[in-house]
Amino acid sequence: MKLILNEEKCTGCKICELACSATHQGVFNPSKAHLKIIVVGTKTVRKKQLKACTLCLGCVKNCPAKAITFNGKWLIVDSELCTGCGQCVQGCPEGVIYMDNNEKAAVPDFCQGNPSCIDWCPHQAISQKEDAT
Repeated sequence: MKLILNEEKCTGCKICELACSATHQGVFNPSKAHLKIIVVGTKTVRKKQLKACTLCLGCVKNCPAKAITFNGKWLIVDSELCTGCGQCVQGCPEGVIYMDNNEKAAVPDFCQGNPSCIDWCPHQAISQKEDAT
């Protein structure tokens, strides 16, 4: 699964980030979101970019405890195995993995196939592609 941003529809409101953090951590905190909308440019020319999991599986490879697995569609963390070492966070090229309040890895799971960021976007700027590559 992959998230796609329609830059023409995106206003940069970041409601998608709030939806993600609320869904996964129960707080409206963009730093706890598994996606980021990056706005670059000047006052007159703005470009929006989506930073989200690309399923590169770097976190799976970097986890020394083998606590992160890929089920063919999204990532899963076994919290019993996770030691909280943070190597998955350091190894994520997109910067969308973080340690949760219990010091366990919080990895993108695309809301298990029904991403809240898509549902909450008031401009329908985010969509999903089923291809996991």
